[in-house]
Amino acid sequence: MSWLLVTGFGPFPGVPRNPTADLIEALARDRWPGVRFFVLPTHFALEDELRAAAGASDRVLMFGVSGRARQLRYERVSRPGGSVVPDQAGARSGGPWRSRRTAFDVTALAAAARGAGFPVVPSDDAGRYVCNASYGIALSANPQSLFVHVPPTTRYGALSGDGLVRHATWLIGALGGAQPQPGVRRGW
Repeated sequence: MSWLLVTGFGPFPGVPRNPTADLIEALARDRWPGVRFFVLPTHFALEDELRAAAGASDRVLMFGVSGRARQLRYERVSRPGGSVVPDQAGARSGGPWRSRRTAFDVTALAAAARGAGFPVVPSDDAGRYVCNASYGIALSANPQSLFVHVPPTTRYGALSGDGLVRHATWLIGALGGAQPQPGVRRGW
């Protein structure tokens, strides 16, 4: 069976409730053949576990929150660099790692998402925090990895909790993943 690994993150300093954890929990309420969901701790020290999980998967889809984002950002690249901001455990990234690029055609994928009604842009800046570090780890084990930065959620529309679930469902299908089996309430 083909496996798609889908991840989000837990809380971190300044973000006591991470919308990507809510997203993963909402998606995981349904049964998705061939899809595994995980909420990762917001720690720099998740390298071994994430590398193993990404390497054992056919594709990886990661979600992380960005307070600076105003729309969904599909990240093309992870860049080297450490962080001066501590993670949830109080650790700082030592870096460096090398730049890594996804094998997905992010420009075409973002255009398709916009055509489906989602506010998406391609991006070459995954930041300097755990998002960038974890994306680099996933890409080192599996170039068929994509990182999506989500902005803070809105009450209604494509960037609301339900809108993020609709987008993630669409994106999982676009990456070749199964669709959920009916019968379980969706959304948050």
